[in-house]
Amino acid sequence: MAKELSMVENNERGKEARKYFIQVEKAWNSPEMIMKRALEIANRQVENLKLENAQQKQIIGELKPKADYTDLILQNKGVVTITQIAKDYGMSGQQFNKILHELGVQYSQSGQWLLYSKYHDKAYTHSETIPITRSNGKSDVKMNTKWTQKGRLFLYDLLKENGILPMIEREEEAI
Repeated sequence: MAKELSMVENNERGKEARKYFIQVEKAWNSPEMIMKRALEIANRQVENLKLENAQQKQIIGELKPKADYTDLILQNKGVVTITQIAKDYGMSGQQFNKILHELGVQYSQSGQWLLYSKYHDKAYTHSETIPITRSNGKSDVKMNTKWTQKGRLFLYDLLKENGILPMIEREEEAI
């Protein structure tokens, strides 16, 4: 714009100003200046990437112990009863089962809690057959649902999403 205004002046001062702006434009568009600006931009991007990388390393450092612990738990092939899990939340097994039913996780059929189809193929539970003797002396079996460690982790995440924390986390928040 300044160059254009200088041309319109059509006098010696305008010609000088026009020459000056042409020189500035040539310098700005010279290969050296273009490369200099490109290098400055690249250097800023490298610094930003270094900072981002350092932040990600810190996050990884903080999350790795939790991931290792979760992996360890998930590798455990043991199963636990709902009552054992419920105690972590300061509840009885009955209360806990009721909450899981209200959250659409399970339903009761013939005295056994079963997962709805949305969850039944996720390896969250394992059914155990327990031999029992009825009051009339007749031998029978009872099915008992137990939770895998994967299921336990699922319950933790689901309950946390719904504002229900285990006792140990409630104590940490109160501190």
